[in-house]
Amino acid sequence: MKINDYRHSASKGNDWYENPSLWIFRNLLGKRSQTSPRMAMGNSAEFGCALDLFFDRSDADVVEHCTNHMVNQFDGEWFDETDKVGGIALNLSKAIKEEFPDIGKPHLFQRKRRHKLGSLEYPVTTMTDFEWEDLIIDTKATLAVPSQPREGHVRQQALYSVLIGKPAVLVYASHKKYKVFELSDEIIRSNYETMINSFESLEVFMANAANTKTAMQMIPLNTDGYKWSEEDREYAKENWNN
Repeated sequence: MKINDYRHSASKGNDWYENPSLWIFRNLLGKRSQTSPRMAMGNSAEFGCALDLFFDRSDADVVEHCTNHMVNQFDGEWFDETDKVGGIALNLSKAIKEEFPDIGKPHLFQRKRRHKLGSLEYPVTTMTDFEWEDLIIDTKATLAVPSQPREGHVRQQALYSVLIGKPAVLVYASHKKYKVFELSDEIIRSNYETMINSFESLEVFMANAANTKTAMQMIPLNTDGYKWSEEDREYAKENWNN
């Protein structure tokens, strides 16, 4: 099975590693999931953080602009996440400025690259949040800051770190607090290998699945987990193997 213009990415590699049926749903069934309030909160908080890092805007300006940014994604509809997005944006930028006081303004924001690796048929796409000359920082907006970085996020940053050639840091922030995780060389190396193995496994699967129907017959549907919306869950159950 060939997919025209397919590109590996950290999110696709994580889907395949954690739940192959989710990868099939997102890449073969042709249904695009709608943006959830939690996803929009992440996008808008990152936007607000960028305003502060690049332009040193006041707290009030950051809150106003990133709140409006989120509201506009839903044509004015308001969610619990909308109330918190401004505080999250402020904590993301605060974390970066306090943990790296001499870092200065980012050199790049949301930089997209394509990488061709000899062991893979398809290229790998990376999209970083913030980059400096010798550092990648990825921001994660959340309602509950974890005590340890989430494994999928570590695999993502390990991939970026090796392919781009810079150390990577994960910054989590809620509207109440933040936490910064610097990733060691050993963690980067082992998680990079896991991501590449996931891509290689996926390509073997694609080579042996003749079409979407065969792919669904080879992989059982598993709709457990937060990555499935109720709408997507029902659609998958109705269309799997039908």
